[in-house]
Amino acid sequence: MTSYTSHHSPVETGQNAWLSINSFPYKSRFLDKNINCDWLILGGGFAGLSAAYRLQQLRPKDKVVLIDALKIGEGSAGQNSGFMIDLPHNISASGNYTASLEKDKKTIELHRHAMQFAKDIAEECRVSKEDFLHIGKINGAATPSSVSWNDQYQKQLEDLNEDLQVFDRKEMKELTGSEFYEKGLYTPGTVLFHPSNYVRTIATKLREFCEIFDNTPATSISSQNNSWLVQTPKASISSANIIFAINGHIQNFGFYKNRLIHLFTFAAVTQKFTKDELSGQDQWGITPANPVGTTVRKIKDGDGFRLLVRNQWQCHQSMQINQSILESKKQQLRQSFEIRFPMLKHLPFEFTWGGKVCLSMNNVPAFGELDHGLYSACCSNGLGSINGTLAGKFIIDKLCQSNDQTYLSFENADKPTLLPPNFLTQIGANLNIKTKEWRAGREL
Repeated sequence: MTSYTSHHSPVETGQNAWLSINSFPYKSRFLDKNINCDWLILGGGFAGLSAAYRLQQLRPKDKVVLIDALKIGEGSAGQNSGFMIDLPHNISASGNYTASLEKDKKTIELHRHAMQFAKDIAEECRVSKEDFLHIGKINGAATPSSVSWNDQYQKQLEDLNEDLQVFDRKEMKELTGSEFYEKGLYTPGTVLFHPSNYVRTIATKLREFCEIFDNTPATSISSQNNSWLVQTPKASISSANIIFAINGHIQNFGFYKNRLIHLFTFAAVTQKFTKDELSGQDQWGITPANPVGTTVRKIKDGDGFRLLVRNQWQCHQSMQINQSILESKKQQLRQSFEIRFPMLKHLPFEFTWGGKVCLSMNNVPAFGELDHGLYSACCSNGLGSINGTLAGKFIIDKLCQSNDQTYLSFENADKPTLLPPNFLTQIGANLNIKTKEWRAGREL
């Protein structure tokens, strides 16, 4: 008998702001009795929900069950900064654009395929327009080197015939209320979304088609006849097909050993403030021209506003961090916030958390068949909203032999490359991150 046992369930550190900001009234359900199904999806994030939605389209008569180790919206998907980005940004730390026009064209095609699929899901599942804003984003630059990087990026986008707009220092202040940015590069394709509301609204609607259970981690998986038996804390699930849609946590079951890199990135959200306290537009999103710089979002919250800042990366191959690490990162987040918004120094952070990111060294997904009837749609390489959506859709397209064969771009991808032992991977990754953060200087 073949069996796979989970070594530990996901552990989250910090308080995710999205669960409190304009939160969707989600009702969770726990599995407490044994059930059978045709398809079992592990994970209720971007990949898992996309897989369930695609099964609804292609196999509406099949019985589908989805389980999540946490309450949907509390895991990595719900901790996302809320950027669904169509364009690649391949500026390296050395200041060179690292992709070709042909490669970027293929990336854009895939990203927009995912975004259209996400848009279709959002419309059918009635995700609020406020929770799925197609308003674009700005690449913000505050130093000469970052301005130069934006200039390179602009040239690449012009060669790709992409729409863009360049903002000078005055226009950036009018947009953000901050004098921090020297230049901005606006592109219209990005969706700014509310991560936890997005996944919870979809999960609520999908319950009309499939059974969804929260706080129901898979503890072990074993073969039985021509199917698989999955144990959870209070019950078991028998299924012919199992989709792993749990990003880096797939390693907890023994798959892709020494092939995945596990990072944390850190975010904080302020208390609410009024329009009088900060000028500028009501909602916007800024990603850094420097790849390791600070991401900023202004979020509308009822009759007020909040600011989100996200920066810093740290490798933890255990996929766990403690509160002391979070507190130390909070100090850097505070510095990054105050240098951009000195007029809001009085405004405390209300929420701070660390979000998980899973990468492969060669930037490919952990995608495909693991064992007969076991499949992976994992490793989003830092772009969970895009690559997770693609992986979830594509794994079902592959297994159900969809006429839409865009999935072949994943099917034909290389496997994640082998890494050194975990302790060496962690040391090397963190040294590399620290070097890049030091070079970022003011951009961090």
